[in-house]
Amino acid sequence: MEKFFTKKDFADAETVLAQLSVKTNCFNKQGKVIPAEYLVCVDDDISSAFYAADLYYQIAQTYEVFPTILCVGGKGPLSKYTNAKGETEGKKLARVCESLGVLPSRIQVLDKGTNTGLNCLDIYYEVANTDKYVIMCLTKRLSLRFKQTFEYLNHQYPDKVDKFLLEDIIDSTFYFVPEETVEGMMEIYNCKGLCKGALLLSEIASIYDRTYRYSGSLQKPLDFDITRETAQAALRLAKKYPLKINMFSFNGIWQFIWAYFSVVRNKKKIREEIDRTIKDWRDELQDKYSL
Repeated sequence: MEKFFTKKDFADAETVLAQLSVKTNCFNKQGKVIPAEYLVCVDDDISSAFYAADLYYQIAQTYEVFPTILCVGGKGPLSKYTNAKGETEGKKLARVCESLGVLPSRIQVLDKGTNTGLNCLDIYYEVANTDKYVIMCLTKRLSLRFKQTFEYLNHQYPDKVDKFLLEDIIDSTFYFVPEETVEGMMEIYNCKGLCKGALLLSEIASIYDRTYRYSGSLQKPLDFDITRETAQAALRLAKKYPLKINMFSFNGIWQFIWAYFSVVRNKKKIREEIDRTIKDWRDELQDKYSL
């Protein structure tokens, strides 16, 4: 019988993330963050809100101006069980940002989108009337999919997106994607550590799958070649952890059932861990920026 949750599986996950993620490019040659008007955090992972809050304080101290944080995301498959009643991903991210000291007047919630494309479309509409910089503050596992989708919006929504305006926005958009280890991602506050990491491994496995499945339709084709090592690592993960690719396979069905009941059973624990994590982050930001 094939063994699950092995050291090889987690090594494969590291291999995939090493190549199939966006590199941070929002700092100038002097190491200072660029003066962005908008910071974007997105998805059910509150780490994205922490990254945005970190840059919020960096920009405020460097340029004496507070950027606006866009908190993006509707109701996701996990968040509807782990969040407070009626709380969308965007509202959850906004709550985290405010808990970290971000001014409420500098937080804007965009939570009507139900998929990556619609989330990107909401951002496009919001930043369309500015010629200032935008920084996407993303987790490693989301970064590539989000970037390739955002830069291909005029193909997915040709009747809603102006090609030339989008090009101008892309030229002014940068990325903050801090280094994350798979071990760090296993923290329960992201719901990824439940089920021995089945949720996390399936999500990382889906990066490669979605890159090829949606290339040229919903996502911009990659401008680099994926190595054989990365492709093989992703395919091994996809076979064992297909939850985000083919939930109706045998492995997908039992992992879904396991994940569902684990999330429901651990709701209280997850929320308590979120509160502790926010406090730790707040203390870290206070020390870092002498707040």
